[in-house]
Amino acid sequence: MRHFSKFAILILSVIGLVQSLWLIGLVVPIDYLSKVVIGTTQTSDIWIELAAFGFSILIGLTCIIGILFSLLAPTKVKSLEFHSPNGKLSISQRAVEKVLQEAILSQGSVTDVKANIRITGRKRKTRVRISSVGRDNEGLVKIGEEIQMIVVKEIGRIMDIPVKKVSVKVKPRDSMKNKRTRQPRVV
Repeated sequence: MRHFSKFAILILSVIGLVQSLWLIGLVVPIDYLSKVVIGTTQTSDIWIELAAFGFSILIGLTCIIGILFSLLAPTKVKSLEFHSPNGKLSISQRAVEKVLQEAILSQGSVTDVKANIRITGRKRKTRVRISSVGRDNEGLVKIGEEIQMIVVKEIGRIMDIPVKKVSVKVKPRDSMKNKRTRQPRVV
């Protein structure tokens, strides 16, 4: 989640929490809170008090969950910055995905590689999802394990960030024969 989204959720949750307390003080006669809000708008109908109290509790719990979510959710990163005495280096997510695709394609046993990387957390961990098509229909599990090792090695070499999870999906070549390949349209 981006920093702006987290900040917006935090602000809206705090406003909602104050609003739910205000609604309880407005409708339900509570000693100190009712004197602060307005003393004339309270009602003696029990069903209105229960409905307002239940609605306020529901809003309050939702806002508390929103506050916790905005404070504890990991932030997404689209690029990674390294600071050194010589300056600042920024590596984009797309560049790392392209390097991974080329490293996996150089292995020679797969084609049509697609890599998706998510860099999350304050301590920067990566989650990688790879999908590819095997050249042969045999040994796909072994190919998947080799791809996992390549991904961990390349991420460590490029960014020096621990890899939290690597998901690899290797499809057999026969499954791709039924799909029509994209060919240029001739008019």
